[in-house]
Amino acid sequence: MKTALITGSSGFVGRHLIKTLEKQKVKVTKFSRSENKQLTRSKDFADLPPVDAVFHLAAVSGYKDCNDKTDLAYEVNILGTVNVLEYCRRAKAKLIFPSTYIYDSPYDVYKKETDPAKPMTHYSISKWLGEELGRFYSRVFAVNTLILRTANVYGAGQSDIYLVPIISAHLKAGKTLNLTKPDIERSFIYVDDLIDAYVKLAKAPTAPGEVFNVSFGRATAIADLLKTVTKAIGKTVKVN
Repeated sequence: MKTALITGSSGFVGRHLIKTLEKQKVKVTKFSRSENKQLTRSKDFADLPPVDAVFHLAAVSGYKDCNDKTDLAYEVNILGTVNVLEYCRRAKAKLIFPSTYIYDSPYDVYKKETDPAKPMTHYSISKWLGEELGRFYSRVFAVNTLILRTANVYGAGQSDIYLVPIISAHLKAGKTLNLTKPDIERSFIYVDDLIDAYVKLAKAPTAPGEVFNVSFGRATAIADLLKTVTKAIGKTVKVN
């Protein structure tokens, strides 16, 4: 991989990915609203140079944003993905498509990539439909697509709407953190580990339409996460 296009290049994961790829001497083409590029405008893909791989990070993401902006979520996450796939088709580029947890219950059981899918939110169904589009383009148009179902990423520079930055903000301000269900478990992955997996899988000879779970091997309860933070920092998070 000598060249790559990154959609959502100005986002949290995009910024970390660019640093890693540039260190590896990969020439990066950025695609984001800050570059005056829109996923839903097919004309914005017309003048892009051909690349070896496309990391399609841009999306309306998360449970809340997709609920609050449902029309936009499907427009961006479906039509935008079609535009990216059409570009990959023309450029003969490999598509790396980050997806999310789309598996059926029970939710406290370790999932394999072959386990049944049953997306239950607007975000997860939009991502699953993106997966299906990728498989269709692989089957019909021979586009090399790679689907990565990723865990909850965290790390420096992440938006304060996510859990780990929220905990950090409460610690800094000395505020009490309100938790409704501290026993809920989530799978977390540090951003550097996520990027390492993305780049290695992008370079690997994966089969078109292949799916990988990208996650730490076990889940963490929110209460245990708070204990870890307390141990690491030496300060107690006030919890209600």
